[in-house]
Amino acid sequence: MLLLLFCAFGTRAQQKKLPVKVSADSLQPAPAVIAPPVIDSAKLADSLRKKQIRSVTRRAAILPGWGQISNRQAWKLPFVYAAIGIPAYLFFDNRNQYKSLREAYILKTDNDPTNDQLIPENFKALSANSLKFYRDQFRRNVDYSVVAFIAAWGLNVVDATVFANLRDFDVSDDLSLKIAPQYNPLLRSAGVHLVIKPKHQTPKNSHIITR
Repeated sequence: MLLLLFCAFGTRAQQKKLPVKVSADSLQPAPAVIAPPVIDSAKLADSLRKKQIRSVTRRAAILPGWGQISNRQAWKLPFVYAAIGIPAYLFFDNRNQYKSLREAYILKTDNDPTNDQLIPENFKALSANSLKFYRDQFRRNVDYSVVAFIAAWGLNVVDATVFANLRDFDVSDDLSLKIAPQYNPLLRSAGVHLVIKPKHQTPKNSHIITR
């Protein structure tokens, strides 16, 4: 009986000493943990600011005054539409006058006196040379009004873009002003100079990306 117990105990001890099989997968190193990228808040704010400026520029180019509204400067709308509306009105007025003078000049120089009755009353007293002179004058005015209209539209875009750039800067009285010493090595003279640094603020609503 004791012999059987001894044999059983020895067999169990040998089973415990058997080597453990290790798989190839368990020998591979653990995957490295990739840290999330660090977000530069200054670069993010600058990127958002540039997107907002481009958005304002596009809006001003599409519809005059839209850029000013985006800049919260709706009080500029009367000036914007006056600058664009006046050249537009002059374009149509000058074009109508040009057409009337052109027809009057044709009727005046067709060597058919019966056609002179078709000339408008305000042009009948004018000679052929006068009709030609005024016709050419109004033709130039048409060109000038087109140029003025395009220039006013462009100034509307420039105004909206410039103020979109300046909107995020502090232009109040509370600016950084300090007196710093200065030395000129060429003149070998010392002095002082003023340094004014406007504050740059984080763009408003910087968390909103305008597309």
